[in-house]
Amino acid sequence: MIYIVFAFFTGCLTIISMIINSKLAMKIGALQGILINYIVGLLFSILFLLINLNSMVFSTEVLIHVPVWAYLGGAIGVIGISINNIVVPKIGAIYATLLIFIGQLFMGITIDFFIGNSISKGKIIGGLLILGGMVYNSYIDKKQLSPLTISEQIS
Repeated sequence: MIYIVFAFFTGCLTIISMIINSKLAMKIGALQGILINYIVGLLFSILFLLINLNSMVFSTEVLIHVPVWAYLGGAIGVIGISINNIVVPKIGAIYATLLIFIGQLFMGITIDFFIGNSISKGKIIGGLLILGGMVYNSYIDKKQLSPLTISEQIS
């Protein structure tokens, strides 16, 4: 049960992080926002590691045996944050969140297929339903907002 709560909490933090990062990017620029994000993340990581230093078994021996592909997580994270900083201000947090979720769902299905040779029709149908609902909602939003309403919202 606690892992479900942690997963839910992580999802909430992810959305809060997306919004904060996109606001920062709008204020100081996307690349500068990414730099600030990762510098602060590095500082918090170092602090977290120092607090938990006694419980860690860490040596250069460990680093040598880590496969090269495992280091790509950081690079992929930078790319993801960069894209979020650009996308969220343009399409909004809810659409970005849904599209990220759909991307995660379909990537998970793809990985499960190649690793386990199984594919879940229910997950595919669920993802398509979410995507269809999002497209429908976007259509309704565009239909309800006239150009006058949009300009009124900006000012």
